[in-house]
Amino acid sequence: LAIMASAQPMGGRPMGGGRPMGAPRGGMGMEKPFYEKESDSIANARIQDVAGRLDLSEKQLDKMVKLYAQEFEEICRNLQMSVMEFQMRQNGGFRGRGNNMMDAQQTPTNVQFDTEGARKIYNQIIEKFDKRYKKALNDSQYQLWKELPGTTLDNKFSSILQHVQQNTQSMF
Repeated sequence: LAIMASAQPMGGRPMGGGRPMGAPRGGMGMEKPFYEKESDSIANARIQDVAGRLDLSEKQLDKMVKLYAQEFEEICRNLQMSVMEFQMRQNGGFRGRGNNMMDAQQTPTNVQFDTEGARKIYNQIIEKFDKRYKKALNDSQYQLWKELPGTTLDNKFSSILQHVQQNTQSMF
């Protein structure tokens, strides 16, 4: 017994099996979502592409990359929640007020994806980040930012939704 006790680090075994506090447990679906993996490279590429035309300072460049990545992640996260809710409803796994699962034989009919609801949330996020871009840029830079093709995410709803749907595995 004394030999086993001396082999243990002071204080016994660390909680969490030696993982750093807050670190995910081994492989149980704790991998980063696809949009968190993509956001930095997408934002960096998009902003680097227009940085010269906008004459961004180093500070502005960093801020714009950060904002663009945050906007992409927030849009994808919200669209993914809509897709997952649709999947739950489609597969009869939506919990009602009483927290009871719907009867397995009672598969819902006519379940449709709420495209308009998703688009409304998408547009709210675009508006919120547009205000942040306006603060990060001076007036002439902001005007040019809005005119440059492909810089903003406001006209990409369908393609981003399709991307989210393709990368959201059904959990049901």
